[in-house]
Amino acid sequence: MNIANLDFQKEVRTIIHKLPQYTNNLIQPEFGIVPPFFGKSDIKLIIIGQDPTIRNVERRSNISVTLNLDKNGALRTYIERICSSLGIQLDNVYATNVFKYFYAIPPAQTLDVLQAHLNYNLTLLSKELSAFPNCPIITLGEPVLKLLVNQGNPDIVRYYWDYDKKTKSSNGKFHFVSANDNKLARDFFPICHQPSIRKDFYNKTFDQYMSFINSKIR
Repeated sequence: MNIANLDFQKEVRTIIHKLPQYTNNLIQPEFGIVPPFFGKSDIKLIIIGQDPTIRNVERRSNISVTLNLDKNGALRTYIERICSSLGIQLDNVYATNVFKYFYAIPPAQTLDVLQAHLNYNLTLLSKELSAFPNCPIITLGEPVLKLLVNQGNPDIVRYYWDYDKKTKSSNGKFHFVSANDNKLARDFFPICHQPSIRKDFYNKTFDQYMSFINSKIR
């Protein structure tokens, strides 16, 4: 698959047309389609987020690419920190969302709706990933992890970061989600979303988990 051949506007609008609407969280195509962020250099890392739906409706029109990576801000700074830890630049990143359109409210609150809408969106995501068959993947946030792991597999980011309930710290026995255990059929590394990095556990364990990723992808 040549990623340049994908017409995301057309692909996503076709998906939306096929999806059922649920009154507890309507799809709102009028806010537009948010395409992936495609770095200008060799792609060395794929980042998968959930969707672009921010709570502030008036600010949605300002989102032009996935994760707002074309603009300075806390999320871009966080992604740049991840990149730096892995020895790459933001221009080496391909970032995409599972859902490339907006919902009425942030849909982490209505995971049942996302589950019902998942399969068609996964088909497009699989096309994207096929363009980078050997590129490591990280996922951003716990809701997207819950959507992507196969039933019966751990769906909490802290598990993969080896959280110890007694010490509230990590023992360093880190994990990734293997290709056999998720709907992408690709290995990936779960990362907490940007607001969670302020939590003591994630902040203290971040560098160790990045080192773990490096050890697996080099």
